[in-house]
Amino acid sequence: MTQPAPNKKILVPIDFSSEQPRVLQQARVLAEQLNASVWLLHCAAPLELSTVAFEPVYVPAEVIERFRGDHLAAAGLKLEEVAEELRANLAVETHVKACAPAEGIVKLATEARCDYVVMGSRGGGLGPFLLGSVAEQVARHSPCPVVVAREDADVAEYKKVLVGVDFSPASPPLVQLACELTSADGEIHLVHGWQPPHLDSAHLFGDTGHESLVSALGAGLQQHVGYLEAFATELPDDKRFRLRVEEGRPATTLVELSESLPADAVFVGSHESQGLRGLLGTVADRVLRRAKTTVLLTEAARDAALLAG
Repeated sequence: MTQPAPNKKILVPIDFSSEQPRVLQQARVLAEQLNASVWLLHCAAPLELSTVAFEPVYVPAEVIERFRGDHLAAAGLKLEEVAEELRANLAVETHVKACAPAEGIVKLATEARCDYVVMGSRGGGLGPFLLGSVAEQVARHSPCPVVVAREDADVAEYKKVLVGVDFSPASPPLVQLACELTSADGEIHLVHGWQPPHLDSAHLFGDTGHESLVSALGAGLQQHVGYLEAFATELPDDKRFRLRVEEGRPATTLVELSESLPADAVFVGSHESQGLRGLLGTVADRVLRRAKTTVLLTEAARDAALLAG
């Protein structure tokens, strides 16, 4: 039986690191589920030639260019070897660019109108996600959703995912992405992290009383449960949804739930006023840094426009 032509594109940056098998498997799972082609990209940063000598050494420009050309050619051959592992079941293209990685990834994702970027979180150094890493830079500027695959996370179908819901314009397109990527028999947990309002000393130590204070907080929590239930009335009937309102900071709630369930992925959207460029310090940023499972980031403004169209 002839496979239908791919109708989506997944861009997969390759740096030949230890994360590569996990990233490729993540991309393979999504490509097969979405009937997507895979675009492999290797960005070779401009080479800096240095020579230790007692006297200044002149290196002819043609030697430098030949060296760079050989380096790119070798990277291209290595990338083709990676592509051959996927071509049995998928349509695959390879691209080698002489540029900084983050710049090249965002540029190709924009020019090729890719639907997803799937990449690793490796930044080298401290913590699971390093400030200033390539993944963080791409997440800030990507024109499409970014799937950040953790090196130590199991790669499988998305059978259980968490979706952060804050009732902003980011929420509906984020749920739509979860519906698209979650397996047919999977569960989508819609999670809203509710923080009690700030209480001044009059409420804490005044005549209000402990019981009335507890009652007020309980009523506030139930109000947000109602908001989530109302939000869920607009969801498709062919998916299994679980509604969860948890007291606590949204990022902490999502990270802790992703570990306790455990979840295959966490979906987080940025606010329309910020976009992914305003990632630093947001809920999305905190989840991206702390989650041990795969994280999908998307921008509300762009995806809301796609839904409207």
